Amino acid sequence: MLDDYADYLRAGCHLAVMPISRVQVEWFPRTYPCGITFYPEGLVNLNALCIKPNDPKSRSLAEVIAATSGIDQEILDKHPLIVFPCSFNWPDLCHSSHDNHLDFIRRLSEHVDKSCLNFIRYLQCPLEPIDCLPGRAGAVNSNYMMSGALLYNHSLRESRIIGGAAFSYMITKGLGLPLESVDPNLFPKSGEVCNIVSHALSLYTTLLEANSPTLRFIQALSLLEFLAYPDEYRKFEEVKKVIARYVATDSGEYQKLLARFFELTGKKDSVTNKVVGYRTRVVHMGETIEDIIPDMDGRKRLFIELQTYIRAVIDHLISHSHLTWEEYLVVRDGLRPFEN
Repeated sequence: MLDDYADYLRAGCHLAVMPISRVQVEWFPRTYPCGITFYPEGLVNLNALCIKPNDPKSRSLAEVIAATSGIDQEILDKHPLIVFPCSFNWPDLCHSSHDNHLDFIRRLSEHVDKSCLNFIRYLQCPLEPIDCLPGRAGAVNSNYMMSGALLYNHSLRESRIIGGAAFSYMITKGLGLPLESVDPNLFPKSGEVCNIVSHALSLYTTLLEANSPTLRFIQALSLLEFLAYPDEYRKFEEVKKVIARYVATDSGEYQKLLARFFELTGKKDSVTNKVVGYRTRVVHMGETIEDIIPDMDGRKRLFIELQTYIRAVIDHLISHSHLTWEEYLVVRDGLRPFEN
């Protein structure tokens, strides 16, 4: 690992080494953007990092809590490890409070999410069935309440472990994610549209991790609203016209999609004037998706359908992620042949 990161270490970077729960990395390391590498369990020789153990009798409360969190070398050896370079003030971190340590763990984890893990979830974790979600960078399998990070200072030839209850919840459904390699060319390119893709992928992760079908449904529609108009709120009456462009292959399909989106949101029965639109019934009438679609297979089909709409837009954004938003709108406006 130190050989892999020699250039970063010579440049004065520190290393963050984080366990991750619910992920299997087989045979060899997987590399991703921003210098992030996922190493298989037990492959990294942590003895070479000269870990300074946390003292449970220390006068530092942060060190005492880190010691009692259970995040130590033995635990790290039993997990796949995410390694990446980072820059921060070493003395400030070592003398910082426990709350600041937890915040730092969360920020490191968010960096992994934004740099690669959100995109990996998008590629490898479908909306239905949801049974292979990875845990968060920093989380461990042995105690879902605890998380941590090992931080290595190459100039001092020393590393420290910080740990504690950094996250408010953990994924428990399914067995986790067998991590696959991803062609670097598939990742979004640097550009203004890339920033929009990055936020869309974060929203997709939130959608995947929603703990009820009803919440997943609302999150899915919110994501479609963002994808259509990332910089402002628009009614779904306008949103659906944009989303349908990405999916329709002819005028008839375009009109059917508009009617379907109306059914998914605010439709009323033309005879009885009764609300039949899914979102209105959920948000304003207190119903659940289970009430509206009692059949489990029907709900599965709904989320597979929603995934089709979401992926059509995100895939298109990724393929044009090097553009500015104004340049992309010109491309998107070319998807209009079925509107008339």
